[in-house]
Amino acid sequence: MNQEIQDVDSTQEDTLIQNTEGNKENTDSITLSLKEYEEYKAYKASKESEGKNLTINERISKELSESQARLEEENKLLSEASRINEIDNLARKHLSSHFNKETLLAKGYLLKDIMQAQRRELVRKYVPIEEIYAIAKVRDTSHLDGELLEQLVNLAKVNIKKRIQSTSVNSKGEIKLALTNEDISILDSNFTPQNFSEFNISIANAYKEKRNQFYKSRKQKTA
Repeated sequence: MNQEIQDVDSTQEDTLIQNTEGNKENTDSITLSLKEYEEYKAYKASKESEGKNLTINERISKELSESQARLEEENKLLSEASRINEIDNLARKHLSSHFNKETLLAKGYLLKDIMQAQRRELVRKYVPIEEIYAIAKVRDTSHLDGELLEQLVNLAKVNIKKRIQSTSVNSKGEIKLALTNEDISILDSNFTPQNFSEFNISIANAYKEKRNQFYKSRKQKTA
């Protein structure tokens, strides 16, 4: 009798241990709904199918295409950065301080708007109106944009290079630089001479300006 009771107790203990282990396994498992399971199967099947359908050559071609796209994007960004630096250097050397990039950025202006303003001012100052009209069919530079603006900026660059070496005296005896739409004067706080010839011209123009002011003032007093 005692032996039977011991056998029953042993059997119940084994059953209890098995149930406990089974419950532990169930606790560690993850429960998925039928919809989630079907979605997972479909996703896994699509990935396996995609990998199987691509041949070695196709995989290589795909990788090369992606690499080429990344390289083109990097070259585009590098070209844009180089152009920004070029325009800013031109503006710093040949435009007034009102177009200084760092100053305008500090005031809250966007970089793209600053670069656009610098481009347009370079064109306005160093490309003759007739040439602007011939290329863009407009005389006002305030709305120039895109490829036309870039073309005119390149022309301004050419004229700036020529400006450093070229001077002229017109029929009225006014001394000014060729290939620029503005007179230069040492009295202009925004003017920086590029060479000794420009320095001489700016002094001569300043003298003429002061002389005209003197005679104008004298004439008003005697009137």
